[in-house]
Amino acid sequence: MVSQKLKILFIIPSLEEGGAERVLVNLLKRFDYSRFRVDLFVVEKRGIYFDELPSQVEVFTLFNNEFLCKIFNGLHVRFNFNFVYRWLTCRKIRGHYDAGISFLDSGYTDILFFLKSRITRKVSWVHSSYQTYRNFEKFYTGAYKKRVIKHRYSKLDTIVFVSNDSKMEFEGIFGHFPSMKVIYNMIDASGVRYKAEAPVSESFDSNVTNIIALGVLLPVKGYDKLIRAARLLKDDGIRFRIRILGNGDLENELRTLVKDLDLENEVILSGFINNPFPYLKLSDIFVMTSVSEGLPTALCEAMILGLPAVVTDCSGCRELVGSGQYGMMVKQSAVSIYRGLKEMIAMPEKQAYFRKKSLERAEVFDDDAILEQVYELLEFKQAT
Repeated sequence: MVSQKLKILFIIPSLEEGGAERVLVNLLKRFDYSRFRVDLFVVEKRGIYFDELPSQVEVFTLFNNEFLCKIFNGLHVRFNFNFVYRWLTCRKIRGHYDAGISFLDSGYTDILFFLKSRITRKVSWVHSSYQTYRNFEKFYTGAYKKRVIKHRYSKLDTIVFVSNDSKMEFEGIFGHFPSMKVIYNMIDASGVRYKAEAPVSESFDSNVTNIIALGVLLPVKGYDKLIRAARLLKDDGIRFRIRILGNGDLENELRTLVKDLDLENEVILSGFINNPFPYLKLSDIFVMTSVSEGLPTALCEAMILGLPAVVTDCSGCRELVGSGQYGMMVKQSAVSIYRGLKEMIAMPEKQAYFRKKSLERAEVFDDDAILEQVYELLEFKQAT
């Protein structure tokens, strides 16, 4: 007798460029569709990853308009007014699911409860660090904090965290709940290595140290400090080029800062690049200057490709580099970033050492082992 497939619903706000979105696509590409039927509910029809979704996944979207999405979710979060929002969701999503997963924990996690008894087990995936990222810390306070503890987190069957750091920070704000698990992100290591072999149209100057940063241009990424550190490197007469790959709200502001500091030859804002891996492979040093991370996908990918890393001391980064064991860790200031990069540039032996340590650390991203943990969660088994 053939066992019946479990029916799974994933929920995500959008499929825009971002680490959590990329991880979800990696996960869905590796899923065993002989065991599971998977539907994906994308709240806002926006993003770059729709074309990469496997054909076995049925995709539903709710809003085609970013403004409408923000209005409905804002009314729900701020005033607990969600009658129309719930009605639209229930009209779009039919049938019963064995498990529903909000893959990017936020106000959108409450969609699981809009669907009520249609979902047997409700799970949320926490990709962020709620204490160190001020936007989260100041938001989850007062009456809203009490509401999400009572009506969201205490009613979830499982809360999954992408790192021990993100779990610890969550507990610092919301407390402990009975079922809390840490499952590292699926990075698709073989896919990263394969894509890294693709050609690039841009030439890399071997006479300078090529440094690369990868991520959305948002305040939490700390790129303003990286640019100011670049000015200090230039003042020292060091020959380097920093490429920042990504789009975002701060693009114009960062371009202005680059121009004001006379760094247009040293700092390149390359925009979003669909396949960043050849750029990572051709670079000498990876840098991440974030204020807060859950488990930074870009750093995981850089380690898979063996790049020596210079990262700021923040959640997520700290865990991945083992507080300095697998990568150089610096303080969250332009001066400290400058000093770390200067040391790494000046010492080829240190670059070689941390290349080996990155590859050693990358062994933790065992896609098969991570996938099995996900299956155990969905099939309601306890990991042995």
